[in-house]
Amino acid sequence: MRAARQKLYWKFQIIAWCAWVTNETLLYINLFGWKWEWMISAVLNVIFGISITHYYRYLNEKHQWLNRKSSFVIRTQVIAIGGIAFLLTLFNIFIDHFILQTNFQMYLNAFYLLQVFFNFSKPVSIWILIYYFYQNSQKQLVMQRKNDQLELTVQESEGRILRAQMNPHFVFNALNSIKALILENPKKARESINNLSKLLRSSLLTERKKTIPLSEEIETIVEYLELEKIRYEERLTYSIEIQDACKNIQVPPMLIQTLVENGIKHGISQTIAGGTIQIKAVCKENHAEISVQNPGKLNEDILEDDKGVGLENSKFRLKLLFGDKAEISLHQLPNEKVEALITIPNINQEKL
Repeated sequence: MRAARQKLYWKFQIIAWCAWVTNETLLYINLFGWKWEWMISAVLNVIFGISITHYYRYLNEKHQWLNRKSSFVIRTQVIAIGGIAFLLTLFNIFIDHFILQTNFQMYLNAFYLLQVFFNFSKPVSIWILIYYFYQNSQKQLVMQRKNDQLELTVQESEGRILRAQMNPHFVFNALNSIKALILENPKKARESINNLSKLLRSSLLTERKKTIPLSEEIETIVEYLELEKIRYEERLTYSIEIQDACKNIQVPPMLIQTLVENGIKHGISQTIAGGTIQIKAVCKENHAEISVQNPGKLNEDILEDDKGVGLENSKFRLKLLFGDKAEISLHQLPNEKVEALITIPNINQEKL
């Protein structure tokens, strides 16, 4: 990036000074006729103009003049314009006397000297204004990039914190279930420990990712549900219907698992008969709809409880990743069922 800016700077220097000096040379040729000395004068002016403005750029970057107060910046630029124009005036008087062999006495005229001075003030003013606005735009761009990077870092940190809040729930539940199973059914307890091990490994790996394929999230959910079936036995059943087209769409890790956990907490555990957790995923043209259904009634207690580390955190995680393109909503369905519906952009691994 820096090399590209340097290349652009030198192109601007050479083209701008060559264009200005060419214009001045053509005016002199039109007034006084052709002389080879005009070409020598033009080349020397290009070299001197580039050198003096480049030195100004060096001093500016060394002392960071453009990063100071506005009054200082304005004063410095005015002085720079006057100083550079004055040096160019002296330089051209020298060239005219020793190379063009013109009458040196004519330059003792103050009016003519002022004319030459203001003539050179024009390209110098244009050069410094362009340089100032370019540097200022670059400064704003760097600041914006830093702000964007800071915002992204904050969002990633918030996402990790939110996921860390969600993970302990199912771990504690699973450990309690296995503890109760050890004496009753050691074989089943070993299988459950194996499921918990897979679940924890999956959880640790997904902590490092913003999104994972839906198929991986479903694997984690199945392991979680199998552990919960130890505790609820025949009271808990589940069904999963995922379209093949949806298996690779990207979802935040543990997001759907959290909704399943809420379904068990507010649905299965609240009734003696228990019920079924139903998970469905349907892919449409630009988005996917993922549904988690559980038995129960949607009431204020559930909504208030979900405002802790459940539903609100899930909404926030989606907002961080997808903005307004994703949402979660709760619905009361017939036959005393509650549905958590996730609408998410249809983004798969190949598109990321």
